[in-house]
Order: sequence, then C-alpha cells, then structure tokens
Amino acid sequence: MKHSKKVLSEQTALRLVVEGTASETGAEFFRALVRNLASVMGTAGAWVTEYLPESQRLRAQAFWLNGKYIENFEYSITGTACEPVVESKKLVHIPERLVDLYPSAKNFMDLSAVSYLGVPLLDPRGEVMGHLSVLDTKVLPADTRLLSLFEIFAARAAAEQRRLKQELEVRVREEELSALLDSAMDAVVVLDANGCMTRVNPAAERLFGCTREDLVGENFRDFLPAESAAQFENFVKEVDSKTATQQQLWVPHSFPVLRWDKSVFPAEATISRFTNRSQNFHTVILRNVDERIAAERRIAMLAEETEYLRESVRDISGLGEILGASASMKELFESLQRVAATDATVLIFGETGTGKELIARSIHQAGNRKDKPLVRVNCAAIPAALMESEFFGHERGAFTGATSRREGRFALADRGTIFLDEVGELPLDLQAKLLRVLQEGEFEPIGSARTRKVDVRVVAATNRNLDEMVRGGKFREDLFYRLNVFPLRVPPLRERGRDVTLLARAFAEQLARRMGRRIDPLPDDDLRRLQEYPWPGNVRELQNVIERAIIFSSGLQLDLNRAMPQVAEQAVPTATRLESDGRIVSASELESFERSNIERALKQCGGKISGRDGAASRLGVPPSTLTSRMKALGIERRA
Repeated sequence: MKHSKKVLSEQTALRLVVEGTASETGAEFFRALVRNLASVMGTAGAWVTEYLPESQRLRAQAFWLNGKYIENFEYSITGTACEPVVESKKLVHIPERLVDLYPSAKNFMDLSAVSYLGVPLLDPRGEVMGHLSVLDTKVLPADTRLLSLFEIFAARAAAEQRRLKQELEVRVREEELSALLDSAMDAVVVLDANGCMTRVNPAAERLFGCTREDLVGENFRDFLPAESAAQFENFVKEVDSKTATQQQLWVPHSFPVLRWDKSVFPAEATISRFTNRSQNFHTVILRNVDERIAAERRIAMLAEETEYLRESVRDISGLGEILGASASMKELFESLQRVAATDATVLIFGETGTGKELIARSIHQAGNRKDKPLVRVNCAAIPAALMESEFFGHERGAFTGATSRREGRFALADRGTIFLDEVGELPLDLQAKLLRVLQEGEFEPIGSARTRKVDVRVVAATNRNLDEMVRGGKFREDLFYRLNVFPLRVPPLRERGRDVTLLARAFAEQLARRMGRRIDPLPDDDLRRLQEYPWPGNVRELQNVIERAIIFSSGLQLDLNRAMPQVAEQAVPTATRLESDGRIVSASELESFERSNIERALKQCGGKISGRDGAASRLGVPPSTLTSRMKALGIERRA
C-alpha cells in the first residue's frame, strides 16, 4: 500500500488542524500541533522549534516521537538536515538515506531516521523564527497532497509564533510605559470606578508625602477638602459626558489637595477617562503650581501615547495577518512588499469592508518606521469644526473650550506613520493645510505662532472616486497627486474567488475560539453558498455572517441559513435572468442596475432607509448594508 493511502484524508487533516489547536495557545498549541501533524503525515515524529541565530541552534517548542513527547530538545543546526532549511529559507525534503547524507548528525542516527521534511517559519520581514519538521524510519515519498497538508500545519505554526512575538512586543511596550510613568515629574494616579487608587507613580508618593502602599486602595476623595471633593465630582461627570475622543479635562491651579499629613497645597491637574477590559478608569495627573510646565506637557504626551498603545493591544485580538490566495490578492501582496520598504506616500482604494486599514497597518509594520507610532485618523468621524485641532493640535485658550494644550495627530505620528482613513471626506479648507504638511513637513498648532516640523509617512485610504471629486471641484487636484504617489487597489471580495472560503474558515476558527465554542468545518454546500453570494459589505460582512452563524448554532454545525442575508437567496436567480439572453453582463452594467434599484427604492420610500417602510426593507437587505452600498456608489440620500 502506498504511503499516501495510509495517511488521513485531507478533510480529516484540516479538521485536526482546526479542532486540535482551536482551544490551545502557546506551549499547548505547539504540543497539539506536532502530535496531530505526525498523525496526519503518518510519520514517527514531528517537532516545531524556535531559532536562536546567535548560537545557530534550534530549541524545540514541542517534539512528538514514537507516541510520546520529547522534552528539552535543543541542538545545533550544523551538519544536520535542518541547516539548509534555515539557511535557504525554503522547504527541504529528503525522502530516504538521511543518515548517509548527514553522517555527523548524531541526533538523527540515534533516532534511526530514514526520511525528513522541514520548512522554515518566517516573520513578516522574512526572517527565520524557527522551523517545522517531520522524520520517519521509512521512506517518505514526494506526495503533492502530503506536502500541501504539511504547509497548512506550517502556516498555523508560523501564525502562532508571530502572535507570541507580538505579545512579547506589547509586554516590552508596557514595561517602557511603566518606566516613563515612574520617571515622570508629575504625580499620576489611576482611579477605578469607585474612585479608589489602583496605581500611583513615585512622583505621587513624593507629592502626597507617603508610600505607594499608603495610597493604593484608598479613595482619592479622602485627599480632597470638602469643596474640592464636590468640584471633583462635577469634573468627573463632565469628563464622562464627553465623546470618546474628548474625555479629558483641565483643572485650574485653584484646586486644593491634601497631603498625607493633611496639609494643603494648590494643584493643577488633568482628569481623563479610559476603558480597559470593559471597566472604566480615570487618570488624574497632579502637579504643584510651583513645578515646571514642561513636566506637565511631557505627561500629557504620555497620556496620548498610552491611548494609542491600548488601541494597538486591542488590534492583536484580530487575525493578525492578511489572508488571500487569489491572483488579485497576490498582486496586492507583491505591490505592498515593494512599497513598504520605502517612505513613499500610499493611497489605498477599495470598497467599504475590504480591509484598507489592515493593508495600512501591514505597510507600517513591514517598513522602516515599524518601531514608531502608527496613528489612525478617521476623517469621516471627526466633526469639521474639530478636524484642524485633531490634525495639528492647539494651545490652551486657542478657542472656547480649549482649557489645555493638546498635541495633534501629526505630532504624535512624528517619525512614524499617519493613516488618513476616508480621506475623501476632508473639507477643502483643511485639504490646503494638509498639502502643506505633505510638501513642507511643517504646520502651526491652532493658537500658536510657532512652526512645528515633523517627519511623517502618510498612508491614505478612500472608498470614493477621487478623480471624479477632483473634476467636480470637491477635492484639490494638487493634493490628489501628492497622495497618489503609489496607489493600491484592494479588490472587493466578489473578485477574490475562493478567498471567500479561506476567510470563512479562518473567521469560524477565530470567532469560535473567542466564544469558547467548538464547531465542525463548513460543509461543501455552505461553502458553495458563501461563494455565490456577492458580498456587498465585503470581508466585514462575511465576518459578521460567520459570527451570527456561530451564535445561532446549537450544536457543532454552523447555522448559516439564519445567518445569511435574505438577498443571498436572490443572488443566483438574478444573475440567471440577466444572462438568459446569452450575453455576458459587464460589471458596469451590474453596478448601473444596482444603482437604479437603490435610487428607485429611496424615491418610493421618501429617502427613508431603515424601518418597516424603509428602502432597506423593500430591497431585502440590512440598513447597514444599504448605507454602505449607497456610499460606495455615490448615491446621496434625499427626502
């Protein structure tokens, strides 16, 4: 019997990849992975390692051999079959006579190994993180299906190693943040929802005249005179009532505070709010009025950087990589790799939900500025009156409500990258100021006569046709050409072929793990149904459908019938009717047909989108999907 007939079927193998590792992370993930890999490949052993480049050694994260785990396995790559894997960064297959080819590899001789298969695990920069290998005591032929299965396991191992590497980077950033807090000259106090102090820095100990142990757990209001305590309650309510991007408040120096010995000193402070793991906290930064103003500015910058650090930590909960094997995505990947190594300005085009922000993040992480901040600005979400302040910052007293000095997004992104999402929504007056930053690398904060120099890489994104906006006078031509140095088009999901099933499987695995659920792989009928749906909301809509299917499911099988939009059932008959006369319908004709339908429905509903008598109900789609398609097609809502 041939070797390929002894191994498990491909469907069973894929189930082992997903189910065998879905609930595990770190060390247990790798142990499950190598055990399942040996079972799938029908080999005596399998192991995954991390590479130590300084000593040119491989340290096993998990090693399964002859039905048991081998612990603490580490070896030098010199003279072993693993050496060409690491050096060439390519898959190496030795079907037989392993010991004859590598006689100095004592470890292989001790294991009576005959055949070997190994592949490097690479980080986003193409550097070797480790490798995945199998060995056997019999001949291992070059079976194309076996090699494909092996590469699937390798992709999962590489993704987990990258995730662990990201977690390490976050811990390092947290340690850096703690060091900055501890070295700050101003007192920083973090309060929980009840007002009790959960964290203080050394400056707070000096300011209050006591130790950290004296302060942590105590209610901050106990360190305020009665009049200040009443003021503080009002300050907190005012901060909590503000929008998420404005939840901070300046407290003037007339604010008295008590030391540990009950003596009083006049203080100025800032109060801000943040949420961590669904719990609300307030950060109070205190400074005696006699202390230097420069220290307060440093802490204000630290508070801004802290918020962006929290956003980057939340981002890690996603897939952590771009998935796609279609020709259009391969072309996008190649262009992305070329431009990431430069500082060129990038303009990303694509429909809503295609993952433009993920592309921007990949450009930043693969470039020379990856160790510096990536600052995101959603141009469509910022009120026009506040947009200039968000971009360039303002001085205290520059306008009504400017009670404190604030750094703008360009200042925070200095030496890093700024991502201008929905750049087509910028008002014309701000477009001129943005053009100056791109050309000269300088700006003036609102209320300041001082010119600020910055070194920022710009990545912009839009789902609108900027060429048409330029012709219509809604977007500056000179700004368009300044942004359009290297255009990248993100293909919609309907143009990505079998990427739909690849993404669906990945979303199902990730979301099931997050919900603590165990699910079966999607059957062929469900995959075919997902493939046939046009996905007007693109990848975001696909993720929402998979999440709904998991929520609706009561067993191991996803309930796709209840999760799919109603319009999915109409997609195939509509296409059949359009092509019934034998001609092929072009994409522009389909878009024209969709535009006409939406405009007719809006007219009949008087411009109303949601509700029982709204256009979305009439068209049989969710209101959010209709709004997304209207924006992509440039349809304005009129009563």
